Amino acid sequence: MFASVQKRMMKVSALLLVLPLILAGCAGSDDTPVLPTKSWGDIEVTVQTRPPQIKAGMIEFMVLTAVKGRKPANDLVVTLKMEGTQKWQQAIQDGFLGVYRRVVNVRDPARDVLAVKLRIKKTDKEKILYFPLALQHAAAESATQ
Repeated sequence: MFASVQKRMMKVSALLLVLPLILAGCAGSDDTPVLPTKSWGDIEVTVQTRPPQIKAGMIEFMVLTAVKGRKPANDLVVTLKMEGTQKWQQAIQDGFLGVYRRVVNVRDPARDVLAVKLRIKKTDKEKILYFPLALQHAAAESATQ
């Protein structure tokens, strides 16, 4: 009986030793390059991309908006375009979480600039924020070197 308890204790000990390694391997990395957060009044705007590292082609841009960094800003109309193109494309609101999504064609990640137009619904207040993709592109290149 003592031998079976001892075997169980060894298995539990081995699991406890291996578990942190498994969890560390599953954890996401914090070195994913991001575009800097910008603000308009008390609204903070963060842009994330899918895939996380921008390459030439169709890229999904997620515009995350929050009032004072806490409450989702869900009363906005968000439109996107690359500088140099004429047509604004309205982003789709993802629930009432202050998240807006749109796929936009990126020609040159080192030179393109994403323009994000925010308009508060039921008002005429609007603002255009510019996010140079080169900031993320440079951060991604330095991370791979």
